[in-house]
Amino acid sequence: MKKNWTIEKENPKQRDKLSQSLGVFSITAQILLNRGITNEEEANVFLNSTLFDLPSPYLMAGMEKAVERIKKALEENETIAIYGDYDVDGVTSTALFYTFLKSLGANVTYYNPDRIKEGYGVNIDSVRKLSKEGVTLIISGDCGITAVSEVEEAKKLGIDFIVTDHHQPPSELPDAISILNPQQPSCKYPAKEIAGVGVIFNLAIGLRRALRDTGFFKNNEPNLGDFLDLVALGTVADCAPLKEVNRILVKEGIKRMQSPKRIGLKALKEASSITGEVTSFDLGFKLGPRVNASGRMGSAASAVELFISEDIEEARELAKKLSRENSDRRSVEADIIREAVEQVESDSVHLSTNSIVIASRNWHPGIIGIVASRIVERYDKPAILIAIGDDGTGKGSGRSVEGVNIYQALSECQEVLLQYGGHEQAAGISIKEEHIEKFREMFQLAVGNGAARTESVLNIDCRVELSDLSEELISEFETLEPFGIGNPEPVLYAEAVQVQSQRLLKEKHLSLKVKQGGKPFGAIWFNMKEPRLLKQDRIDIVFTPEFNNWNGKKELRLRVRDID
Repeated sequence: MKKNWTIEKENPKQRDKLSQSLGVFSITAQILLNRGITNEEEANVFLNSTLFDLPSPYLMAGMEKAVERIKKALEENETIAIYGDYDVDGVTSTALFYTFLKSLGANVTYYNPDRIKEGYGVNIDSVRKLSKEGVTLIISGDCGITAVSEVEEAKKLGIDFIVTDHHQPPSELPDAISILNPQQPSCKYPAKEIAGVGVIFNLAIGLRRALRDTGFFKNNEPNLGDFLDLVALGTVADCAPLKEVNRILVKEGIKRMQSPKRIGLKALKEASSITGEVTSFDLGFKLGPRVNASGRMGSAASAVELFISEDIEEARELAKKLSRENSDRRSVEADIIREAVEQVESDSVHLSTNSIVIASRNWHPGIIGIVASRIVERYDKPAILIAIGDDGTGKGSGRSVEGVNIYQALSECQEVLLQYGGHEQAAGISIKEEHIEKFREMFQLAVGNGAARTESVLNIDCRVELSDLSEELISEFETLEPFGIGNPEPVLYAEAVQVQSQRLLKEKHLSLKVKQGGKPFGAIWFNMKEPRLLKQDRIDIVFTPEFNNWNGKKELRLRVRDID
């Protein structure tokens, strides 16, 4: 598959005007333009928005009904259950609303399903179990939008249901007391792409506001800023775009993670060897995977217990447990990746089509989502991996590429699926083994009807000379953080760069010393697809400039994206 470098079109006049009005480098101004920020007002919103700029939670359809029902439960001391999904978004949603209600003196419990035994979402057996424990109100977190029969069963048992979710709503919705989901057509909340933990955080804001108006609080009103660490972690780990509301929530949450009040987060940082400033990278690649490992390998209970713990020694033991589970997960993941790559490359059909659908009876259903992401990175096309159980039912997890809405593609294949759900870039399915081949054909057609891709695209912000790079410029780039989906790191391009030296590290990373006229720069190309030394002594290089802190020294380094 051909790699295509695409350099953003420059607008020197607009760039220079923005650079002058903001007092920033012209390269920074160009990056802002590339992110759709075209004037000083938009730039100030992007750079300086605070929690005061968040939209009212009451713009969310169903908010008043949800708040009134929870107020009633508080007044009558009902037993409330938070029912969260088993991934990071679901775990943080559960821990956030559980601890928030606890701070209000509520009688509250929580439940997260076992991925292997119970599967995704609300299930009837767990509803019955909660009923026996005296629960009369269930509030879902990051799930429930498809729980039609489960909510009906809850009603029969005398349990009211409030759904908080962010996944695409199906045509038939549960008959709940309230459904909070910005994806609903009737919902006027402007931030449609917030994660599940963002939805439930809005419920906390709305409930606190209503309780304040009734004089509920004396001198113990909870500070909702203390919950933003969980919002940031769940949002980044769920790959929500870091724009507008999400950007505010993650930026403010990361601030609070530097010296966290939450004991569980402090212990998780220790277990993850995070000693410096916390970044969105740490959330996505250090903290998030450890939290996810608990739910992927079985039950998410340990992760929730970590975040609600009030004992540092208990929290440290739980954080160590999550780290061990994450190590186990990595080992299982490596085995699945090897088999998945063998399947793809042993059959030319997989390589020639616009998507990949592969299945095995050897795969752990909790790990295939991560492996699907690796397959997408390797082959740059939508991929669905299916783990087939002993009963012949497959649980599938899919990831997509930019420009292909995987949820929409699955909707065109629903006649052969038992269930499906998710959003534009990630989704899950269940399917009978005998229908997989038919599904593969239908999925290829659906992807082709939408946006089949024929080449891998690397988007570049602008062309630079290495002499343009300075510590002041890279420090200015840091004001654009947090980086992630929807707000990618700056990607720059330099031509005819001289390679002064090179060596392979750990047989997979390429370390370089490069020069273009002036002083030399260190460069590193992590995890090369085909690790090798370069044959040429002059290269065109695409990179992200960054600070590398090593042995007490801070120096500017180029993190390589591609070389020609």
